[in-house]
Amino acid sequence: MLSKINLIIFSVLLLGGSYFYFTSNSSYKDSFQARVYYMLGNYESAYNLAKKALNEDSYNKMANTIVIQSQIALTYEKYIEQGNSYLKKIDSISSKKEYSKKDKTRIKFMCEIMIKGYDELKPSTLTDENLLQNSKKMQKKFKQLYEELF
Repeated sequence: MLSKINLIIFSVLLLGGSYFYFTSNSSYKDSFQARVYYMLGNYESAYNLAKKALNEDSYNKMANTIVIQSQIALTYEKYIEQGNSYLKKIDSISSKKEYSKKDKTRIKFMCEIMIKGYDELKPSTLTDENLLQNSKKMQKKFKQLYEELF
């Protein structure tokens, strides 16, 4: 009976001490907040906050994980934004009545950049599924466009 009481007291003290440590340590506060930003899809803020937490405590594994995952997510976002930008440029070129050889070459290079750029993306098990799907759709659009035009 006494050992059960000691175990309960030890568990409560351990949990209380852990709670106090994590709430009083600014590095872990920042990494928890960065995790929330990451889960909400605000990868830039998550990266900056996790980087700050990692600079305060280089042994903060949560902050390290969030930094790495945010970098991966930001590369996916950048790929998708670049694809949308290229699609707008291709739309403006295609709205012309006549295409020059430069225009065709420009479109071909944009398609090749996006097709090869997708292969350079390196997902992880924690990468947001929407980012993976949107980037795959973007690559399919450019593959289809490339096959139709060239």
